[in-house]
Amino acid sequence: MLQYAVLGSGSSGNSYVFSDGCTSILIDQGYSVVELRRRLDRFGIDLDTVKAVAVTHLHPDHAKGVGTLCRKQGVQTLISTRSIGEQKQLFEKLCIPENQVTPVAPFEMITIGPFCLFCFATSHDSAGSVGWFVTYEDQSLMVLTDTGLTTEEHKMLAKDAKILFLEANYDKQMLQNGPYPLYLKRRIDGSYGHLSNEQALSFLQESGFAGEHIYFIHLSDVNNDPALLEKAAHRCIQTPFTVCHKNQWYGPQREAL
Repeated sequence: MLQYAVLGSGSSGNSYVFSDGCTSILIDQGYSVVELRRRLDRFGIDLDTVKAVAVTHLHPDHAKGVGTLCRKQGVQTLISTRSIGEQKQLFEKLCIPENQVTPVAPFEMITIGPFCLFCFATSHDSAGSVGWFVTYEDQSLMVLTDTGLTTEEHKMLAKDAKILFLEANYDKQMLQNGPYPLYLKRRIDGSYGHLSNEQALSFLQESGFAGEHIYFIHLSDVNNDPALLEKAAHRCIQTPFTVCHKNQWYGPQREAL
């Protein structure tokens, strides 16, 4: 039986787990191994079942714990070929053993135990950034985060997903009126930045997503308010959803832990 959870989402760390109890895979690993184990324990998932970590991009909140996890646990790393080639310094800094790295191209299917997954290109200021699509038996799950825009390709994939983890990073008005310097506001709001609440909700409507559940992820703690997003989402969509607060854990049909 498939179990999945948001282990953490936000600027201080990101990780998502998919497990059948025997084999587990992670999307991103932005924590120490000690903290990762603590978060997995919340859901009764043994760290030793983690066989692979698929990386969206090399920013530290998504990848800083990958190398340590690989060295300590013998975990395989799936990372886009572009990230490895165009961000050589950042990649080498992770110190992942060479035989534990699997370079992947968009839509290249990878099998890890009972899981099949592939990546797809996103638009972020980290070369080779990707999202991930995971299948397990009749379940399909999509992680779309850290992208300044969405594409027709993204919409087609979302329409096929049953569970969607979707970035809703900022509220436009809060960003504009907030404390960040102008260059940073432009970065966040640009085509290589992040999705706003408005963009995320428009994406759901335009894609025709009709799955089982949406997890709104990667909310900024400075430029967003979970209550604002929740209110807007209730107006726009009928699908059950969860707004993931910073430093909280979320699983199916559960409150934050």
